[in-house]
Amino acid sequence: MIPGLENAEFIRYGVMHRNTFINSTKLLDKTLRLKNKDNIYFAGQITGGEGYVTAIATGMYAAMNIANRLENKKEFILEDISEIGAIVNYITEEKKKFQPMGANFGIIKSLDENIRDKKEKYRKLSERAIEYLKKSIKGV
Repeated sequence: MIPGLENAEFIRYGVMHRNTFINSTKLLDKTLRLKNKDNIYFAGQITGGEGYVTAIATGMYAAMNIANRLENKKEFILEDISEIGAIVNYITEEKKKFQPMGANFGIIKSLDENIRDKKEKYRKLSERAIEYLKKSIKGV
């Protein structure tokens, strides 16, 4: 049915790939640098952050910290108010049992008010994150 695969032999059906990841919660600090080897940084799926956007975001985050380090500037660390801050916090905060996770609203710091309507809640979380990032990235 698929051109080029007419002679393919399938060993197992329905098995997804397995991702390899380090135990980031024990190994990495909030800049995505190894705790015991301060010139090595990790980013992407190997850190336990899943998904393309998370891989790109952690790459950018680590790169900003590498650049800041080379220029003797302050470490770039975001709080869990934004998704990137939340995912970095998730993969670097020590846990007994660490499992990879992708970006989601559930790991972002809660709002001060309780909003039942998910669409409205997510809109407010997003607006707060944008304002936070505008302030945090200014001058970086």
